[in-house]
Amino acid sequence: MERSYAQALWKMVEGGVTPAKAVHALRDTLKAHGRDALLPRIASAFSRIAEREAKRTDVVLTVAREKDERHAHRDIRGLLREMGVEAKDLKTQVDDTLVGGWRLEGREHLVDASYKKQLLDLYTRVTS
Repeated sequence: MERSYAQALWKMVEGGVTPAKAVHALRDTLKAHGRDALLPRIASAFSRIAEREAKRTDVVLTVAREKDERHAHRDIRGLLREMGVEAKDLKTQVDDTLVGGWRLEGREHLVDASYKKQLLDLYTRVTS
């Protein structure tokens, strides 16, 4: 039941209602029906929905070192255009296990130009 309320809340916010108004309307409705004890569980379900949507829509650039970021941005310019993403909407994170290079993932795409992937591919070919 809390998932249904959380999804309804998500749709209200996506539809243009301010988050504060949507939460107040939901709280008033729950209070009127004696179900205000559901609020903490609805909040948890809502955060799971928000997390899932963020993973689905966010595009993340992972670089091995901070100084690789500028080079990676130059490399992915065309990919971002294809995906319909602007560089300012790109989230960047550092993962030193990549050894070098970069990895772009999001919107059902994954482009791995990291040294880690290349080294693992080489290792697999050599050992098999």
